Amino acid sequence: MRSLLLLLLAVPLVALAALVTVVVTSRAGRTPTDAGPSPEITTSPVAYARARRHAALVGAASWAALVVVAAALPPAVPFGRDQGIALACAPAVAGVVALLVSAVGERTWPRPGAPVRRASLARRTAQDVAPRALTTLVGVWVAVLLSVLAAAALTAGDDGRTLTVRHDAFATSSAGPYPGAPYGAPVAAVVAVLLVATALALHLVARRPAVPDVSTADDGALRRASARRVLAAVQLVLGATLSGVLLVVGNALWNVSSGGYDAGDGWVSTTDGTLRAFGLAVAVAAVGVIVTSLVATGVALARASRESTPAVATPAPA
Repeated sequence: MRSLLLLLLAVPLVALAALVTVVVTSRAGRTPTDAGPSPEITTSPVAYARARRHAALVGAASWAALVVVAAALPPAVPFGRDQGIALACAPAVAGVVALLVSAVGERTWPRPGAPVRRASLARRTAQDVAPRALTTLVGVWVAVLLSVLAAAALTAGDDGRTLTVRHDAFATSSAGPYPGAPYGAPVAAVVAVLLVATALALHLVARRPAVPDVSTADDGALRRASARRVLAAVQLVLGATLSGVLLVVGNALWNVSSGGYDAGDGWVSTTDGTLRAFGLAVAVAAVGVIVTSLVATGVALARASRESTPAVATPAPA
């Protein structure tokens, strides 16, 4: 099981290293985006259709990698003491692999065949192409996830895997699994790798060469659609991770809310209503997080498809 955990931590690091290599080579091999000053460009339907098709293929390949890795990892995790750690890290690992696929796709955009390129020289950054709403949602998921992991680490028992509550002078109860430091540290590390990979992937989207014979507005729309697909996957991965952690916390709180002791003349049970209500609320919040994340994913992908519709289209010559 230790070797599996090391593998789960090594995979995103290797994928991140590969993504860094893609970014570095993209900067080293960048060619001028134009042969000289260009007038306002009118979108060519053929060039735009080819670019839109490539963007869709890159997005589909990235999402396919995410689904395949996320589906393959849980069955591969054997039952054991550290099974929960491996399962908690699996979504983020799948997310990093998906970002690597997306980064490779960003480096395979069709190059112009004509000796003279006509393309916009507009300079963009990741902030220019990343949708604000999705960026904010990613930030919210990360902030809440790290806060929950920190709180669990502070309240966990000595082993870091259980929650212990003393109800009164005689009754004490413990419940697990509980995401203390042994769980939280690996999850936080993989999430950190995921965020770095996200920044690099968005950098590639923003700095890729402009699509030839496509207007500035339509080229920007293609970039925003690509960034939207990237962030939709990242927020889904983070939402799934947060939802899983919250479910574990809620279950532990619910179970630890009940205790009892042998009073000599019979068993005396005690229940902490506040803890039980809190555990239920946390479990409900977990469901709310994953539902919100799934809805946001659907909306983002649908909008990415609509967003890449040409703003200006020139009819094909008769």
